[in-house]
Amino acid sequence: MDEKTQSLNTVARSLRELAAVLDGMAEPGPPWVDRIVKMPVNSQPFQTDFVRNFGARGFWPKRKLSDVTGLTIHHTMSHSPLNTARYCTDTKGYPTVQYHWWISANDDCSIYLLADPAWIIWHDCTGAWPTTLAVGMAGSLHLAPPPSEQIEATANLCRYLMDMFDILEVQVQGHRERWGLRTQCPGWGPTDRRQRSWGSGWKAKFYEALRR
Repeated sequence: MDEKTQSLNTVARSLRELAAVLDGMAEPGPPWVDRIVKMPVNSQPFQTDFVRNFGARGFWPKRKLSDVTGLTIHHTMSHSPLNTARYCTDTKGYPTVQYHWWISANDDCSIYLLADPAWIIWHDCTGAWPTTLAVGMAGSLHLAPPPSEQIEATANLCRYLMDMFDILEVQVQGHRERWGLRTQCPGWGPTDRRQRSWGSGWKAKFYEALRR
């Protein structure tokens, strides 16, 4: 090997070592896959409730992200973000899907960003509380509790969002808890049906994981 080749190899090796160091220093990316552009958008007249609360402006109204103060946990009663989005647009007459984030219940519990966090989504904010983000857990959690992997994935996402938006733990709540709504969202276990809570068993596991 001649001197020039040896010198080039040394430089290349140094660059690879530097790249490895820089890669280790880089901030990790968000723990989700962005699917916003893949969600269908409503081309039909908007639902009456939507128009009454938001006006016929053509889409969800927007807020400043600095206005976000809480996370609301939902169950989606579905395992398909796309089918849920179509239900929202075609049946409910909403602009698009009603969850900002979606946590799958599959083997890897994939997390998807489905809607811009700046959008004030009707399902979560109920037309009057424009300060929360909707976190949807796939499945019908009033029939069966979520698997532990999905609970962990949800807690990891919520922890990330709490850091991002400076949200306190007390403001991470189930849909029913937040406003005392008559809803089974985000589900309850058999022992909690009378109290209509969202399942003390997995609720406790969720908050334990959140605090880790």
